[in-house]
Amino acid sequence: MKIRYNGRVKKRRVISILGWLLIIVAVIWGWFYFNRFKVEEPRVVTLALTPTEAPREYKIAFMADIHNDTDSLARALVAAKQEGVERVVLVGDLTNKGDEKYLLKVKEIMDASRIKYAVVPGNHEYSLANFQKIFGANYGVIEEDFIKLILIDNSYWRGMSEEQIKWIEEAVVGCNIKTCVAVMHKPLNNLFSSHIMGESNEKATQQAQWLKQLIIDSGVKRVVAGHLHYSSSYELEGIRTDLVGAISVERNTQSPRFMILRISPVEIERKVVEIDYDIGN
Repeated sequence: MKIRYNGRVKKRRVISILGWLLIIVAVIWGWFYFNRFKVEEPRVVTLALTPTEAPREYKIAFMADIHNDTDSLARALVAAKQEGVERVVLVGDLTNKGDEKYLLKVKEIMDASRIKYAVVPGNHEYSLANFQKIFGANYGVIEEDFIKLILIDNSYWRGMSEEQIKWIEEAVVGCNIKTCVAVMHKPLNNLFSSHIMGESNEKATQQAQWLKQLIIDSGVKRVVAGHLHYSSSYELEGIRTDLVGAISVERNTQSPRFMILRISPVEIERKVVEIDYDIGN
């Protein structure tokens, strides 16, 4: 027997479904209505604070104008060790005439010190071939952590090679982020001396102007130089220059000395160290 639903039964079912939908909608609306003005209790978030390490600092010694005075160099290295330096950079004029035997003597002393070191030539390294034979490349980059040392060879009176100029343009990339120090034998400027890069050659003069602007534009923090046998620090033409002073006891307007830069992520601090001739006695 078939049971047929008439129109009245269908209507009741529709009304029943609509009724339940209205109840559900009413419940949801009521929940939102009564909770919209409810003030939620603030959540207390506890952060576990752990001790952080102090920013890393580096001590780098810069020594220049040794001029065959290897005895003073050895004493300076003892003083540098006592100061806790991690690296030594020799900023040119290791010898008087670039003789291989004196370059070898400097290398022997540096190797014996067991301190990491790097070297750029000076104008008294007459034979670049001799220098490269003993110490390798005459320019390069040293990167460690946040520090970049850009070692430039500006010792030749006629200026730098085109190859080195292109290399410098690449080397300064990133100096707006890292702490970059440009190291070279001849300073780029000075208020009291004409013994700077380009002093006797127009091409070298133009290169010095270009290099100064590149250093400013790229964000290099300091220029470290030797050549003048005088220790000082000055800001000129928008560039901070640190003159190292001379290791040699001869032709020295000051007592033999060298410079240490203490470099941290936030500052560079300069210290001048005079060579104590009682060291090691």
